[in-house]
Amino acid sequence: MNILVVNWTWYPSGGDWTYVENVSNLYQQKGHTVIPFSMKDDRNYPSEYADFFIENIDYKKVNKRSLTAGVKVVSKSIYSFEAQKNLERLLEKVKIDFAHINVIHHYITPTILKILKEKNIPIIWTLHEYTPICPESTFISHGQICERCYGGAFYNCITHTCKKGSVLASTVAALENYTHKFLNYYKYVDYYVCPSVFLYEKFKSFNFFKDKLVQLYHGYDYAEIEAAKLAPNKIEERYIVFVGRLEKIKGAHTLLKAMQACPNINLKIIGTGTQETELKEFKDIHKLYNVTFLNKKSKQETLQIINGSDFLVCASEWYEVLGFTVVEAMALGKPVIGSNIGAIPEMVINNETGLLFDAGNDKQLAAAISLLYNNEKLITKMGANAQIHINKLINTQKHYNGLQKLIPSL
Repeated sequence: MNILVVNWTWYPSGGDWTYVENVSNLYQQKGHTVIPFSMKDDRNYPSEYADFFIENIDYKKVNKRSLTAGVKVVSKSIYSFEAQKNLERLLEKVKIDFAHINVIHHYITPTILKILKEKNIPIIWTLHEYTPICPESTFISHGQICERCYGGAFYNCITHTCKKGSVLASTVAALENYTHKFLNYYKYVDYYVCPSVFLYEKFKSFNFFKDKLVQLYHGYDYAEIEAAKLAPNKIEERYIVFVGRLEKIKGAHTLLKAMQACPNINLKIIGTGTQETELKEFKDIHKLYNVTFLNKKSKQETLQIINGSDFLVCASEWYEVLGFTVVEAMALGKPVIGSNIGAIPEMVINNETGLLFDAGNDKQLAAAISLLYNNEKLITKMGANAQIHINKLINTQKHYNGLQKLIPSL
């Protein structure tokens, strides 16, 4: 089969790409051909179909005062005539048997769904975030969980400046949601694949195409995990690790507060982001000599550092859809201390595969870190449990079997 895989990037860009790459490799291993459709970018992996990709859109221009630049970005981010035109050209060249949609809002846009349906191409959409029911995409408004847009009341995004604290960006986000709700191109999708029970239940509670929602955990290619296990650990001292974007929703600030109560425990932080300077200043002010910022690392380097750690901390403060960092740590046989929010508790089973704490509660987090770090037998036991649990939950063959139920011809 020729499978159209659609995503806003065709290069490593976060958890969505981890899934896109894994599922694309899976399709190819099963004898299918993957045809990508994405946005042009110098970082993209080479593809013979790159000429069909849409021009790069810099959404950050919405925050700038250039009216012309802003209008161009706004128009493209809501309704992309270019994506429609380029997709039609691609479909003239290649027969597509089914389309697998991933992250397309703000860039490729749902306008392509109508084109696909007119060609009678089956469509499945793996949901990686909450944009169809939350204009801000994360259910976060000024650092707090927010569900004010329930029932399609997207104007709340504007009145509360949920998107980047900007009236203009929030207006664009709300307008985008109102446009797609009115056009209702979402109806052309055959199935919406939900990577976690939490996301499934959240979309269901918002009455978003209940009959088309399917809960199916991601698959994962554990070959890199096995390679990381074999690599020698060059770091001799004990340490714990945090991996993720340095943004408030990821909870690194809460973790640093917790580390004030754990002065004898070394923490290594992998990642970059808009909070990086603020976090490093906090470290310096509070003399957290036990905390080391490692900046961004390659995938293999990251896995090796996780493998050398005692355990991983996932301190997210938003409705985490799944969290591949947690998957990878547990697959490496590491327990995880995770915040009790989103899909994290589906992986971190309290007192079995790790420990849970209330999101944002640095005192609870500090207590959990101390408890686990000072009990090496518990680390070993929970790590073994974690590996068994995640291999059952995030399983490539189970994922493919689930996709076959949606697309029987796979």
